[in-house]
Amino acid sequence: MKLSRTFWLILGIGISVIAVGILGWFYLDQRGEQQRLDDNLAVAQRTYPTLVSQRDDLENALAQATSLLNAARSGFPDSVDSIRVDEKLFEIADDCEITKLTASEPSDEKVEGITYITAPFVVDVKGEVADILDFINTIATDEYFINATIELVDIVVPEPLTEKEKRGLTEDEIKEAKKPSATINLVIYGYQGE
Repeated sequence: MKLSRTFWLILGIGISVIAVGILGWFYLDQRGEQQRLDDNLAVAQRTYPTLVSQRDDLENALAQATSLLNAARSGFPDSVDSIRVDEKLFEIADDCEITKLTASEPSDEKVEGITYITAPFVVDVKGEVADILDFINTIATDEYFINATIELVDIVVPEPLTEKEKRGLTEDEIKEAKKPSATINLVIYGYQGE
């Protein structure tokens, strides 16, 4: 069977229309993809300067934090010299009488990945309550003790002696028995490293 020329012409036109339709569909799909990529690029170009600025701000903040950390580390001594601490405590005792001073063996304590040397001290003092409070306040605020923590303060104010208790005591003993006392637990920190 012989096909007519018209049939071949229609068949050619049909195939051409289908081919043009497929090519048009691919073109529109690629054009849509290109538009999405152009939009994404425009968003990236708008946000890039902001991100660079934020990165610069964060780098500056990190440098400042590192500087503050190094300054704080330098404030901590490498070790705790109990003799110097003892001398300083006696120096600031002023109107209080230190009756007992005990320094324990330093130990390591890890806080948030940083190792500190901790040296506990127990200080027993006697004196008037106001003088004891001044002594404690000086420890809490003195620049020398900036790397120290007062863990505990126990102040004892004795009851007045009865006449029966006073018998047989000298005036100095009576005066001594009436004096308030305090026990202060103090921990000094030294920086050991990370």
